[in-house]
Amino acid sequence: MTSLLPETFVFTQSNLQSYVNCKAQFYLRYIEHFLWPAPAADDMLAFERDRLAGSRFHQLAHQYLLGIPAEIVTNNAADKPDDRVLRWFELFLRTVGRELSGNLWPEHMLTARLDGFILGAKYDLIRQEERIFTIYDWKTSRKKPSKDWLEAQLQSKIFPLVLNQELSSRAGADQFVIRMLYWEVTEPWDQIVLECGPEKIEESRKLVTSLIRQLNSAAPADFSKTDDIRRCRYCVYRTYCNRPPEPAGLDDYLSETYLVLEDEAEILTSD
Repeated sequence: MTSLLPETFVFTQSNLQSYVNCKAQFYLRYIEHFLWPAPAADDMLAFERDRLAGSRFHQLAHQYLLGIPAEIVTNNAADKPDDRVLRWFELFLRTVGRELSGNLWPEHMLTARLDGFILGAKYDLIRQEERIFTIYDWKTSRKKPSKDWLEAQLQSKIFPLVLNQELSSRAGADQFVIRMLYWEVTEPWDQIVLECGPEKIEESRKLVTSLIRQLNSAAPADFSKTDDIRRCRYCVYRTYCNRPPEPAGLDDYLSETYLVLEDEAEILTSD
């Protein structure tokens, strides 16, 4: 059976999580490439301000990790129209930023072959200290998700898996340790660390491989709508499905149940 996806399609945590959340959403976004989605939240101005502030913070963290002096980056942050950006960067410098040493790869992109398919990840930071590799991910959510919730998300499975594939191509799997660290601006001193041992990575490999095979062999009729109607209020494609037309409130949108961990690895995906 011919796949609906091109051979060059790059699977990422974003598009695979979309498929897990709602198969119809994946179909509309990545196969049909539908435009004119519905508003993501009832207050789109506030929603976009949050997204823009988060993007600007990531840019500042990247500049700092490239070696630009903290004073210069701080001055850049002070010029941003949203004063949260400066506050977040100062918190970054006082907490996780001061701990970073060793080999650092900020805004690093990797791809790996998994069962013949391409799996991609874009990392905020990969840090190496001898045999320990730590994946850092900066979050600027209004509400900090729990460790259990983060651990269940595909980002926490795919990011270590792709890095493991890359490292395994260079050395034996027993020669390095991988862990993942989430830093959230709402609780900057309370970092969430996930240990990613060989057993967990193997579980992730089996899960992700199964999802990719399922997707690659799916027919249009297989892309069913989610049974969780409440999720539709958080979906920008809900108007195509004749589901509830009203968007979720901004505070509701940030609830842990329906929070979406977007990333920039989408740029890897080929049409």
